[in-house]
Amino acid sequence: MKKLKFLLFPLSLLYSLYSSFRNLLFDFRIINSIEYKIPTIGIGNLSTGGTGKSILVDYIIENFKTNTKITTLSRGYNRKTKGYVHAKKGSNAYDIGDEPFQFFSKHPEINVVVCEDRRKGMNIILKNLSNTELCIWDDIFQHRFVKPGLMILMTTFKYPFYRDQILPIGNLRENKGSSKRADLIIVTKCPNNLKKYDKDSFVKALNPLDNQKVFFSTLTYKQIIKSESDKLHINNLAESDFILVTGISDSSYLVHFLKNRLLSFKHLKYSDHYNFNKSSIDKIKNLSNGKIILTTEKDYGRLRPKITNRKIYYIEVSIKFNSEMNKFNFNDTISNYIYKD
Repeated sequence: MKKLKFLLFPLSLLYSLYSSFRNLLFDFRIINSIEYKIPTIGIGNLSTGGTGKSILVDYIIENFKTNTKITTLSRGYNRKTKGYVHAKKGSNAYDIGDEPFQFFSKHPEINVVVCEDRRKGMNIILKNLSNTELCIWDDIFQHRFVKPGLMILMTTFKYPFYRDQILPIGNLRENKGSSKRADLIIVTKCPNNLKKYDKDSFVKALNPLDNQKVFFSTLTYKQIIKSESDKLHINNLAESDFILVTGISDSSYLVHFLKNRLLSFKHLKYSDHYNFNKSSIDKIKNLSNGKIILTTEKDYGRLRPKITNRKIYYIEVSIKFNSEMNKFNFNDTISNYIYKD
């Protein structure tokens, strides 16, 4: 492993130089980064994934959609379409991507838009969806051609970016110093019993700027699992074995949650945003004959259309900002930004 890292070091150095030079072009405004008059919240990370960005997008939608006309703008990773697509009745995960489809299915009252070119996406949103009062940009940190009014950087408690290295040696998409561009830093997947000493040590290592607020959060899984037409309490899964299917960056927290409940299951683990093909679908069908399939909310949109003759349920996950962990109130911070005028 050390030998492999040594061989990859030149590539990592070149990638670091490239990303640093690119950022300098934006920092010195040699390349223009467009800001917008309407409130825009950007959510991103330095690593290649698994920090819980879509969970935070869902949280902000849930807490602010009642009083605010929201539009989300995502790339729509691994979709079969190209360009600008506005989700509508009949859209599926293959048209707009798994995470945008999750937002669209769960929050039909908001606008869900995907576009690889964020500038183009925003131009069309401002023209066609002019009643938008808040635009949430998912996975935006490296897309510097646009600049959000509030930038949120996410990192996990277990694998913080300051302990990581740049690609391909590590998982960072740009250098650690880029974290200074964030307004808020959210530490996700913290232990429920996070001690003050550990929190203070984390903040010290993070070394935030004076203007950067740091929030600590935990994951919470819902007790009710859902399908298209049914709901079950998760304890019902104890009655027999079931199949767990995941296509997310880090399924360890969900596996830990289920094992803590002494549930018996076989786990079929696939890569993030996995496009379930005939081989994987056949395997899932064979193993789940007579058994319930449990999956994540994100994976459900891609699995359900391909498996119609099995009981498939999904489990919802949310982010929680415990008051005892945080100096500031997260919802108040977001509210103060959106309604600052």
